[in-house]
Amino acid sequence: MKVDLHIHTAASGDGEFSPQEIVKLAKENQLQAIAITDHDSINSIESALYWGERYGIEVIPGCEFSAQYKDKWLHVLGYFIDHNNPAIKKWCKKIEKSLEENVDIQIAKLREAGFYLDKDKVVESGAQPMPVSYCRAMFLDQRNNDNKLMNQYRSQENHIIKFCMDWIVTGRPYNAPRYIPGVQDVISLIIQSGGVPVLAHPAATLTHDEDSLLYDLLGFGLMGIEAFTTWHTTEQEEHYYRFCQANKVLATCGSDFHGKTKPHIHIGQVKSNSYEVLECLKDLYGIVKHKKANCRINGIY
Repeated sequence: MKVDLHIHTAASGDGEFSPQEIVKLAKENQLQAIAITDHDSINSIESALYWGERYGIEVIPGCEFSAQYKDKWLHVLGYFIDHNNPAIKKWCKKIEKSLEENVDIQIAKLREAGFYLDKDKVVESGAQPMPVSYCRAMFLDQRNNDNKLMNQYRSQENHIIKFCMDWIVTGRPYNAPRYIPGVQDVISLIIQSGGVPVLAHPAATLTHDEDSLLYDLLGFGLMGIEAFTTWHTTEQEEHYYRFCQANKVLATCGSDFHGKTKPHIHIGQVKSNSYEVLECLKDLYGIVKHKKANCRINGIY
């Protein structure tokens, strides 16, 4: 039995498919379980749970939260979060508002740098505008066909994502800064809502020399690391798997499937994705629930 614990729907600004379509794809690809982990959004969870029951696919409610620590932009996956939790809803609304308020500022910064893009192409999907939304609009704009920097990426797989990670995400030269919460607050939010915090695709923003940062995150309450992901090379997968073993934290797996934004990545396309990984994740979820129950009994909150 196989699982995929990192999947995006159209609720992510860079996702393509509806919850029903995602569940159907999971069924067609013979997956036993999936996790819905949209960017700072819980809008697809209810629908995904419904369609999961209809198609016989186990759906894990989740979210991929944006976070920062020191000068690093990170993503933290929250598994088994309570999507009806008022704090979670308020948090996601705040992030959504910051993304919307940043659109004109980010477009102006890119235009000043010599790129062409139209606002209606950035926001046409109706979902929250993510950094990749700007990149997609730029690569679709024929006025950029002679842009030397962009042309260095056009022949690469997942060229839009790679350009985005190199130039537009938080901390990169063409990024217009916006509100991004601290990673310690993100981890606390996930745990307080009954969820399990797992660092997504660490090699996307970290090098092997920055493992000291991982120890900081473990100190904040991080319970797992997504070692097996389409972001990682075999060497990177082995490195983070060994780190997890040495530090007794869970190594998880996820394709980070989006659809057309990452056309070379397919749902379920990830190594070490046996159902056993999800069983271990459920064990951690049980620990979180037990601690929360003890806190309630003791009147802590």
